[in-house]
Amino acid sequence: MEMTARQMDIINAAIHIISQEGYQDLTTKHLAEHVGVSEAALYRHFDSKTDLIHCILEYFQTLAEEAMGNIHSDIADPLEQVKAFVVNRYKLFMENPDLARVMFSEEIFQNNRTLAEHNLSIMHYHREQLVTSIQAAQEQGEIRADLEPIQIFRIIVGSMRLLVMQWQLCGYEFVLTEEGEKLWQTIAALIQSKQTKI
Repeated sequence: MEMTARQMDIINAAIHIISQEGYQDLTTKHLAEHVGVSEAALYRHFDSKTDLIHCILEYFQTLAEEAMGNIHSDIADPLEQVKAFVVNRYKLFMENPDLARVMFSEEIFQNNRTLAEHNLSIMHYHREQLVTSIQAAQEQGEIRADLEPIQIFRIIVGSMRLLVMQWQLCGYEFVLTEEGEKLWQTIAALIQSKQTKI
């Protein structure tokens, strides 16, 4: 879905409010004040608060698809594709910590079935993309064949989520990309086949 400049202004303002003040404070009045428009003007761009959150999710999906498209066109090696995606996510979150807070916020999705399903579909997209690269790396002998690709995916994404949460809770005291690189190196050492280990 292609967003207008004004829609992106509203989306970014909503992301900031949710991140800094919580989902409960994302009211049309508060959002309109933040963007500098009337409440009526908001409804010309989004039908409802739920519609706005769906658009935030679509924005995140677009970022993921663009990243994966660039990675697959630029990198042939499947293990390097996985690494590149992981590094890309850490860089994205470090450059936009508000976005990281929103994407990993459970309160937004837990009481709304359609939002939960939309968020789950994004998770499935990430899973399909990474599992495909993991399987290719196993076929090429880069990753241990005795490990289930879905479990490797869960290790990668689960540890990423934990690291991002720690980064947020400690007030961004460490450099996320640097710690993310160290974490990836540890995971890679565990999953790589013997012939690919240094």
